[in-house]
Amino acid sequence: MKEKEFLSFRDWFHRYVSSFYTDDDFIQQNVMLKEGHSIRVCDNASLITKAEKLADDDLYLAKTIALFHDIGRFEQINKYRTFRDTDSENHALLGVNILKTEEVISGLKDEEQKIILTAIRNHNVHILPSLPDRRTLLHCKIIRDADKLDIYKVLTDYFIVKADSPNPALDLELPDSSEYSRDLLQDILNNRVASTKNVKTCNDMNLTRLAWIFDMNFIETIRLVRERDYIGKIVTALPQNYEIAEIRIYLEKYMNTILEGR
Repeated sequence: MKEKEFLSFRDWFHRYVSSFYTDDDFIQQNVMLKEGHSIRVCDNASLITKAEKLADDDLYLAKTIALFHDIGRFEQINKYRTFRDTDSENHALLGVNILKTEEVISGLKDEEQKIILTAIRNHNVHILPSLPDRRTLLHCKIIRDADKLDIYKVLTDYFIVKADSPNPALDLELPDSSEYSRDLLQDILNNRVASTKNVKTCNDMNLTRLAWIFDMNFIETIRLVRERDYIGKIVTALPQNYEIAEIRIYLEKYMNTILEGR
């Protein structure tokens, strides 16, 4: 894929997103949130592909996947007023259907179309399934890492303003109580990607996000997580006690082991 094709997709993306602009403050806030998120995920995908020394074709393919990975979110928030897939519909599958219906990527090679749609379809699955070829798998891994990086940014920025400007869509309508699941703590201490079946509070959801570190595929991703102190910032939003302090130490040691071999 070439840069001019990506730039054309970016123009279409902004036109499409602007069609959801509205005087409804809640929807507008979250449309703009996801618009900014998508652009920053493109930037993260660029950092990862460049660190992996991939060719330009893969760079612009990765950026296109990043640009469109959440294209279903705009219709979702407009129609259902939520980002909870369980209360609406799977935003990844919705996005794939939109791209097909609008024939946005129909001018690309068949291989590139298949990679884009497969990566979007799988960007939000709990565990990545077996995939048909190495290039498809590579791009699925890139978007999952790039997406997680910016979700960390969105969340940690939100923690700063949450008390004055709560956003139920970001809290996924979960209660913001002091409770959290010990099962989720055990998932982290056993290097497991935490299941959302035990998520009942905002604290639980933040614990599952900490466990994303075990589903990151590239050294550059781990490096950026540490450089931006996302683990520390998320831990700060959790109850401050011995159990949570242990989790922070454990995750910092895990990152150091990967990045520095210690």
